[in-house]
Amino acid sequence: MASAAQWADGGMPSDLPMAVAQLLGPDGRAAGAGFLVAEDLLVTCAHVIRAAEAGPRDRVLLTFPRVAGADRLEGHVEEWRVPEEEDVAFVRLPEAPPGTWVLPLGSAEGCGGHKVRSFGFPAQAPQGGHLGVGKVADLLPASPDRGALLQLTEANDLTTGFSGGPVLDETTGLVIGMLTEITAPDVFQRGQGIAYVTPTQVLREIMPDLAEQEVCPYRGLEPFAVEHARWFKGRGEAIRQVLANLAGQRPLALLLGPSGSGKSSLIQAGVLPALAEGELLGSDRWLPLLARPRQDLLTEIERAGLPGARHDGLTAAVNRRLASEPDSPRVLLVIDQFEELLVQGTDGRLQEFLAVIEDITTVADACTKLSVILVMRDDFYPQLAASAPKLLEAATPGLLNVPGALGRQDLHDIIVLPARDVRLGFQQGLPEQIISDVLETTPDEAMTRQAPVTVLPLLEMTLKQLWRQRKDGYFTHEAYRRIGAVSGSLTTWCDSALEELSPDQRRIARSVLTSLVRPADPNRRVPPVRAQVPLDELRDLAAGPDSAPDGDVDAVIATLARHRIITTQTLRDPHRHPDAPREPVAELIHDALIRDWGTLREWVRQDHRFHEWLDRARERQLRWAEKRDPGDLLAGSALAEGIDQSRRHGLPDDIAAFLAASRQRQEVIAQRRRRVITYLATLLVIALLAGAGAFWQWRAAVAERAAALSRQLATESGTLIDVNPELSSLLAVQAYRTSHTPEALASLRTAAYLPLGRRLLGHTDAVSSVAFSPDSHTLATGSSDGTVRVWDIDTGKTRTRLTGLSGEVNSVAFSRDGGTIATGSSYSAWLWDAVTGKPRTPLTGHTNTVHAVAFSPDGHTVATAGADGTAR
Repeated sequence: MASAAQWADGGMPSDLPMAVAQLLGPDGRAAGAGFLVAEDLLVTCAHVIRAAEAGPRDRVLLTFPRVAGADRLEGHVEEWRVPEEEDVAFVRLPEAPPGTWVLPLGSAEGCGGHKVRSFGFPAQAPQGGHLGVGKVADLLPASPDRGALLQLTEANDLTTGFSGGPVLDETTGLVIGMLTEITAPDVFQRGQGIAYVTPTQVLREIMPDLAEQEVCPYRGLEPFAVEHARWFKGRGEAIRQVLANLAGQRPLALLLGPSGSGKSSLIQAGVLPALAEGELLGSDRWLPLLARPRQDLLTEIERAGLPGARHDGLTAAVNRRLASEPDSPRVLLVIDQFEELLVQGTDGRLQEFLAVIEDITTVADACTKLSVILVMRDDFYPQLAASAPKLLEAATPGLLNVPGALGRQDLHDIIVLPARDVRLGFQQGLPEQIISDVLETTPDEAMTRQAPVTVLPLLEMTLKQLWRQRKDGYFTHEAYRRIGAVSGSLTTWCDSALEELSPDQRRIARSVLTSLVRPADPNRRVPPVRAQVPLDELRDLAAGPDSAPDGDVDAVIATLARHRIITTQTLRDPHRHPDAPREPVAELIHDALIRDWGTLREWVRQDHRFHEWLDRARERQLRWAEKRDPGDLLAGSALAEGIDQSRRHGLPDDIAAFLAASRQRQEVIAQRRRRVITYLATLLVIALLAGAGAFWQWRAAVAERAAALSRQLATESGTLIDVNPELSSLLAVQAYRTSHTPEALASLRTAAYLPLGRRLLGHTDAVSSVAFSPDSHTLATGSSDGTVRVWDIDTGKTRTRLTGLSGEVNSVAFSRDGGTIATGSSYSAWLWDAVTGKPRTPLTGHTNTVHAVAFSPDGHTVATAGADGTAR
């Protein structure tokens, strides 16, 4: 017998005949068809039952022609709606015929235009029946005398003999109704190919057991309890291990597992129901009690069913309870989430904590009527070893770890079996797709075709969200894609977890989550991945630079763990003894959070620089811790960055100590540098003082020499004052520049009183004669260089130059009007234009050098005297 869920997993339209029965009259004549909607329930038309000469509460014959050995069966009509109204009848079978199929029911809504097929037994068909096809037109609303109907077109194949047959939607693979009526053509042969179908909605209204159950078989992130045992699947091996442990009659057992491994569910929905069914000898009569420490363990134990445990002790409380229930030979006390007690023990209630531990240990050793199972997260193992070594010693023989991996069959059972229990199905291939996606969340495990047990919360959460979006009793690929598949379903849940936190706690959550991500390394093309971080270190990082209260940090970590965003577990060091305390660590539930949770992805991007620095600092810290080489301490920009990061982020204790050591070393180096600088500065001051003294002496000697030279120059200036005033003035200036002696100042003042003169420069040889013009504004000079220059007295510049004379110029003279210049030189005398400098008239006659020239008062006569002894 194949169920509807199995049809959805692998049924094909060609398997349709295995679900269809032929209803027979008393004479064996075919009356119509019917099909299985449950393992022992068949539906058909009421008019088919009437054609088989039966009615309400009657028995009717039927056969499954396409199933071997399923002929001449008898059922009785259980539900009946008259042919004139809904025209429906349900037939109950004594048992499910082997080899038959149960067809999955869908919905007729929204099927317009879909192709459909059916199976029936018309007279013209072979004895075993045949297929017919059609097309959905539309859903017709109910009328006062008739329920809703689904109209088919192009249904020419669906003739008499198909009544009561299933109508299978080829698009969805689901049955959307039962063929009820076939129209007859009118006189013009119109109306052929029209058929009417009773939709599945009407069938469910008549038979409520077919209606979709509003029960979710998946727990999301909530633990399975005893009442959910029928949906707790895929954990058979873990249940067997715990039962084997209890079969050893050990009084105390310790069940360890990482956060998210389903420890509570394993006990409540797996182990306790198995014991109740008598899996161990006499275990069906055991008295199971379940408690959690919460705020007060003994109070919770009393509430669980052992009153008086606080005042009289556990042994007396157990004996009293067993005496009140003589049929129960043993009490099984399960203390779930035992780590809560360890948290209380570190919260100041240590004495009461130790008393509880001592009582449990004593009872476990002495009371053979009590078995205790402590269920605890394995990351609390070190605290248990440190706080209650006697308890750990007593529990070690019964220590058991939850199996850490799930196989493909385990995953299939977890996904499919709970849905099948509540008559829900999956579209074909969907369970396999979910399993593949679960394995891909941990690629390393996927190679071994196993998934870590810590994916259970993620898987259950995905299935619960899928259940909320089911359609017509089926989980669909479309809904699975809509919720983001296994990895995408996390985003909504994670954001809802953050909404539970206050703004300050969200900042802590950000530090917790980003600390659990190893930054990407673009240089090596390594993407960001999950990182396992010791819980103590995580608390330091989450506390921040202002040291947030431990209560807030622990509350955030607890919230994230409760929502299964992070998991915690303990790691065993292979180099240490197996019984040695293990280090508790935390990590993200899977890498999909980094990829698909936008909030975390943005936080990781913003904190990328800090975690890169932290990784580099950790490498140096580990080298420094091993070798104590001061060169491994931080310095320069790395130290400056570390100081800056420490102001904005919390640091683990070892990194904080490393940073402090680096700062201390830099301060020592700075102090040493300051001492050296001070010493060198002192030497420099001494050297400068000595140099200053020597410099002062040198300056004094130089000043003395300069003063002596200044006095000497002043004396020479006074000597030349009358002979060469110009030189005297220059010497006076130089004397004062050399040193400001009284003598130099006096000589400078004397030179200042000299009349102002002007030097006329231009001749290249001795000047032998000068003459002023009558208006005193022009000066003519004759020189041995053979030229005469005419000067502007006011500016001292040459107005014109008389050239072409032979030999030295010995004499020059101006005419009365100043317009003519007479010159006398070797062997010649000339008259010149004083303005243009051009020669006017040569005065000839002398045979030797002309020594003098002169104009008469009226300017009309020129006299010359020469070396030839004549005057002209």
